[in-house]
Amino acid sequence: MLSELRVSAIVAVVQAAQKRLGKTQVQKLMYFVQSSKIPLDYEYEIYHYGPYSFELAHELNSLDSLGVLNVENDPSGFGFDISAGKFAEKFRLQGNYQKKVEKVIGKFGPDTAGQLEVKATIHFVNSIVRKKVSLAKRKTEVVRRVRALKPRFREDFIKNCYLDLKQSRWI
Repeated sequence: MLSELRVSAIVAVVQAAQKRLGKTQVQKLMYFVQSSKIPLDYEYEIYHYGPYSFELAHELNSLDSLGVLNVENDPSGFGFDISAGKFAEKFRLQGNYQKKVEKVIGKFGPDTAGQLEVKATIHFVNSIVRKKVSLAKRKTEVVRRVRALKPRFREDFIKNCYLDLKQSRWI
């Protein structure tokens, strides 16, 4: 069953982005929205493109069927375009939650799908590693693990994403 908070958060992300988003981008942006202490209670696990919620994927399809979102095949033939549907206006986030979504979109909205994939993976791995590894060794260990999970990305790209998250206090 769809919760109003979840639906409102998804709609807020799609609308705040002010551009069409793909499924990977929505997954990662919602991961960061939940990480900003909005109690969406999605379960995330590492999957092909980083942290992934099967619940969220199912809800995106349901919201498309209900007309809250439009989930269409990308004209290029790769991926999807997600935009607000005709019933999206019925769902609004309130106050502080809306500000948190806007902060996430302000920080991560301009990122490419690849940057979002790596940054979300870094954040996810860091949340596990920080409990087991000293602060002095954390960056090295996180970068090593993310590189193992994401071998198609260069190490310097992963390090730059790590530094960006660190400087903006997301890790």
